[in-house]
Amino acid sequence: MTSKALGDFKDSAALSLGVELELQLVSRRDFDLTRGATDLLGSLDYDKRFGEIKLEITESMIEISTLARSTVDGIAADLGGLRDTLRQHCERNNIGVSGGGTHPFHRWPERRICPGDRFNDLYQRYGYLAKQFTVFGQHIHVGCTSADEAIWLTQALGVYVPAFIALSASSPSSTVWTVSTSRPG
Repeated sequence: MTSKALGDFKDSAALSLGVELELQLVSRRDFDLTRGATDLLGSLDYDKRFGEIKLEITESMIEISTLARSTVDGIAADLGGLRDTLRQHCERNNIGVSGGGTHPFHRWPERRICPGDRFNDLYQRYGYLAKQFTVFGQHIHVGCTSADEAIWLTQALGVYVPAFIALSASSPSSTVWTVSTSRPG
């Protein structure tokens, strides 16, 4: 495999942390998933000082990601800022926001894929399965200074996979543990 196939490695400060949350956009009328992501983010006035708010694969979900931080307090501050920004904007648009694994009664055939080359490529590659990717999880990214360090850390954390699975299985949202090399996103 070439580095082009894998993508370029982007280093980050050793052991910096970042958090991504995939969130549900729901109708405040019936709490079903709504198709509001593109319109919501298209009208969002936000300066990215806490991280990013961006589209995810379907129009019923968005992703927020903190900046890479060296402390848990920094991550908590970013998550609070992202939450407040998103809450205020969703309120103006009559959209509810929720997290937590999967939606209890959504119908995946009704999901609409977000516009964009990345999402279109995923849809072309996976077909209807892309619509079934409507899962709302949490990702914890750990920064590494080199590709070798990332591989080493992945191997070192491998012994803890059963504990990570137990933690994610017992939580209301899925947690995906990843080794990342740059700001989440």
